[in-house]
Amino acid sequence: MINEIKDHFILVDKCAEQTRIVEIKSNKIVKIICWQDEKPPLIGNILDATVLKTLNSGIVRASLNAKKMITVRVGTKFFKNNAKIKVIITSEEFEDKPIQAKLWSGNCDLQKINNVKRIIDLFFNKNIPVIEDNHAIYWNDMDLDYCFLNALDPMIKIKDGGVLWIEKTKTATLIDVDTKNVLINNEDEMLKFCKNVFLKCMDEIKLRNIGGMILIDFPRMSLIRKKNLHEFIIKEGIKKFLDSNFLGFSRLQLYEMYVPRNFKSLESFYINKNEFDFQNHLRSLWRASKKIKSKNNIEFLCGKNLYKRLKLKKIPEFINIIERIDLPKDYGELLEKKI
Repeated sequence: MINEIKDHFILVDKCAEQTRIVEIKSNKIVKIICWQDEKPPLIGNILDATVLKTLNSGIVRASLNAKKMITVRVGTKFFKNNAKIKVIITSEEFEDKPIQAKLWSGNCDLQKINNVKRIIDLFFNKNIPVIEDNHAIYWNDMDLDYCFLNALDPMIKIKDGGVLWIEKTKTATLIDVDTKNVLINNEDEMLKFCKNVFLKCMDEIKLRNIGGMILIDFPRMSLIRKKNLHEFIIKEGIKKFLDSNFLGFSRLQLYEMYVPRNFKSLESFYINKNEFDFQNHLRSLWRASKKIKSKNNIEFLCGKNLYKRLKLKKIPEFINIIERIDLPKDYGELLEKKI
């Protein structure tokens, strides 16, 4: 099946009570959005809001049902306080920061479709083909978990040499550029290297759902080349992050940029490896139910802890979940009984 899929597509995986929307190019994840289905995202919803205060740069503060505070981009339009507006939510909640939204354009077609399709319309290229994967079969066969786990690694090797180190704090994300294994003879070569590094940084920011203030520690260059790099960053950065601000170099020689937060950071979806393994156990049961297409002859042997957690989840009816006290508490193994 995989050989029939195009090189660039969007995979929608709704399996094991979790929804994942993944953009895949050349068999690698380039963008991922996911959430637990018992906690559906606010993002993509079209809601009524009340204007509270007009800010600068075409932005107003508003409220949803007099409760949740949101920041709305309204462009050149002017609204008085207490005006009623309709908005489409473009970000999740992050700590105490207001939810981001845009003024709703009145597109009736978008209002009628489900939340998954609205999110695809908001954050992905509309021309990319979409494939449904309700049993996580494509995800498993393409080993996308490997891409997922790599996206949580703080160290990223650059193809032509060099390393990025990504460190996140509550207030900002710092990206350190290391010229390891790179031979640079002059400042022109350094400028070219830094431009390529920035494009790699954009890919990592997109993949990891990084938002807020981002500081990039480029190698030292002359003032004129830093100006050239800044112009390049603005030109290329705006292509991928339309609403971002590219502020330039600070006094500490760190490049400052701000990317609006849309989705939670990638690591927030799996608190630890145990949770990651548990979700994959669930998906393995659904894959088996689709591939084997048989009844009453599949057993999933598991330890005490895993058995208790699985019994609380929705699983295919014909798979027998069997607790084995002789197995490690979190162990699980899928077996097809021979008849």
